[in-house]
Amino acid sequence: MKKVFTLIYPWDVNGYKPAVEYYLTVDQEGFHMHILAMESNPRREQTEHQSAVCTDSCVEWFVNFCPKESDRYFNFEVNPNGAMYASFRKNRYDYRMLELEEIEQLNIKVVVNSDIWEVHYTVPFTLIQKYIPEYQFKKGMMIKANFYKCGDDMIFPHYGMWSEIKGEQDFHTPEFFGEIVLK
Repeated sequence: MKKVFTLIYPWDVNGYKPAVEYYLTVDQEGFHMHILAMESNPRREQTEHQSAVCTDSCVEWFVNFCPKESDRYFNFEVNPNGAMYASFRKNRYDYRMLELEEIEQLNIKVVVNSDIWEVHYTVPFTLIQKYIPEYQFKKGMMIKANFYKCGDDMIFPHYGMWSEIKGEQDFHTPEFFGEIVLK
């Protein structure tokens, strides 16, 4: 299974809307994310995991791996340095940060070129099962997710998404996550 997702920018106020493509694949190990951000000279100040990477050029994946059994989701946010902010949440205020050892399990790889940067990482099934013990991957199952691009402290702040959020500007709105059927 390979799915490609592209973004919209409904909250655009300055015309900066970098094209971003998210490629999601799954195999016996887990979910593999490959992200291409068409952006030259991306901001990359944060260097530590669990830092405010959303202030830099940042690509994000918020995902509920089993929405029928759980109302909790993971959020994975990564900048061009490969620094990741990651947690397991119910919403913006009710969450648990992933441990640094768990983030290291994702095997994050980043390549920055002159006009594009890309990210690769894997979310292993074992990590999902640590937080949702009953989780079992099955072909044809549905997950709920959203893909984001932001840069809070950039010259041109921007906020892109795959599944449109209605209402206030807040990525932590799982009620607007889109459905993805895994084949």
